[in-house]
Parts: sequence; C-alpha cells; structure tokens
Amino acid sequence: MKKVTLATFLLLGGLPLLRGGNTDPAAQQLLMTAEQQASLFHDRTDPFQLDVDFLAQMNAATRGHLTLKWQAKDRWWQNVVLGSFQQIEIRNGDRLYTSRNVNFTPVRIGELIALLHFAEGSEGLVAKKEKERTESGIKVVCIRVEGEGRGKTHEVCLNSSSRDILSDEWKEPPDERRKQQYSGYFDFGGHRYPRRLELLVNGIKAITANVDNLTTTTFDQTLLAAPKGAIERRQCADMKHVVPVKTPDPSYPESARQNKLMGDTTVAMTVLADGSVTDIRLVGSAVRSMDDATLQTLKTWRFKPAMCGAEPIVSDIEVVVSFRLR
Repeated sequence: MKKVTLATFLLLGGLPLLRGGNTDPAAQQLLMTAEQQASLFHDRTDPFQLDVDFLAQMNAATRGHLTLKWQAKDRWWQNVVLGSFQQIEIRNGDRLYTSRNVNFTPVRIGELIALLHFAEGSEGLVAKKEKERTESGIKVVCIRVEGEGRGKTHEVCLNSSSRDILSDEWKEPPDERRKQQYSGYFDFGGHRYPRRLELLVNGIKAITANVDNLTTTTFDQTLLAAPKGAIERRQCADMKHVVPVKTPDPSYPESARQNKLMGDTTVAMTVLADGSVTDIRLVGSAVRSMDDATLQTLKTWRFKPAMCGAEPIVSDIEVVVSFRLR
C-alpha cells in the first residue's frame, strides 16, 4: 500500500481555529479563549523579537537557533540555523523571499515553525466533546476537535484553571502519531506564551525548542529588502493552496517488496502557475529504490495551482510518499 500526503511547510500541526459545524458550545468557547490567549502572532501591534534554541532529531540530534523579528503578519524577518543549514525568510506585503545555502529546506524546519505558531488557527475544524482528568495534580480539560473533510481528529488539552494549552495530539496517515507539548508559560504583551515547546512523533521527541528571548523592540525596515538571489513567492490573506489533479502512485519496487521493506520518501517541489511541477528535490529518504520510484513518478504529477483571488501563483509543497505492505 502506498499513501501520499501533501502538506505545505506551514500547515503542519497547529491548534485548529473553530468554525461552524456541529460543535459543543462550551468546548468551543473554552478552546477559542485559550487560542486567543496564546496567539502571539494574531493581533500584535508592537514589534517584537523571538529567539529560540532548539534540538532537532534528523539522522542525528542537531542543534539549531531561530531568530524572528516581527512587525506584522505581512512584515517580518526570520533567520534559522540548523547545523550547517541556514535560511533567511522575509515577508514584505504580498511577497515572501527565501534565501538558503542549499536547494531545499529540511522537514524539521517547517515543523519547528508550525510548533512556534501553535495557537494560530486553520479553518474547518470544530470542537465536538470535552473530558476532564487530573495529571500530576493539575486538572486538565481535553477537547476532541474534528476536521471537516480533512480526515484528522485532534485532542487538545488545556490547564482548566489557567486556560494554557498543554498539548495537541493527532494522527498523520498512514501510521504516525504526532503530539505537540507546551509548558513554562509566561506573560508577554497581553498574551501567554510557552517557554518550552516539543514535537513528538510516535512518542519520540523530534523537536525540543526553548524560548531564549521574547522582547518588544523596534523593527529595522531595511530587513525587508530582498536578499540577492532569493526565491520570491506571492502571498495573500485568502490564498488557496494547490489541489491534486493527476497524482499517480509510484510503483512499489519489486526488490523492496520481496525483502518486505517499507519506508517514507519525502520530496519538496514547486508547482507552477499552470499546475505542472518543477525543481523536485529529495528531502527525506526511504531506500534507494523507493526514492527513485517516487522521483520519477512525481515528474508526471499535475495540480490545480495555488490561487491568490483569481490569479494562479507559483507555490512550494512537500510530498510524503509512504510505502507500506499489508
């Protein structure tokens, strides 16, 4: 069995914002209050700087650092270093500029950014049910949150007295459990933000991030200038992401099948405004035969492109092809 999952880098995980549907009103109100309390990036009016030290599990545990200088949702500068990798991203109005020292962004970087934006919502998910329990002497409320047409069910747990979000857990197909955990909350500018954030994949810590600094500061406008040679992408508030149109499965390599090998191949690629694909890059490897089958097949894929209003735009996506034997 082969399972294909599409995800843009900033749509991994994150607390869902509740919109419509058959909801539990009390649970919905509780979760919305918690989300607004922790939503550092949603309604800030004063510029700030966030510095984060993190440890990411790749082939080996690798240390990194992220610095974010934020003026508004469409005006910010961000630098990430992970081992020998470095990436600068700049959002200036409707343009996003990316400059990096290799031709792809490691998967863990996208996961880290999603982890830091944990209280930013995505539409189409609703609170269905809540339950209470006690953990280490603390009363915890856990809310089941379901997605409309997304195939995901989250369990979001809160401290019942402080309304701090403690965790968000969900399943990624075909067989992966993900959990984001947040602790050590502190007050900042009318919000509460965790000092420590963790991503666990199947119970193993994939990312551990510690907030080293979060302060109000002035914003240097010269940071918004595009670096020489940077990748430029159009952004908009109501952007619609790519939709698969023709995505045939890669063939399961016979040698891998005979040896009962399974694995996940992760690929980054660019979807052009006409829906064709280019710049296909291997980001995470399974075994050679699975990687080769995936790379060859993805060249034939076609999409309905991302849209800003009525305008088709170029966008970057990540594809995970999971090879599983039944």
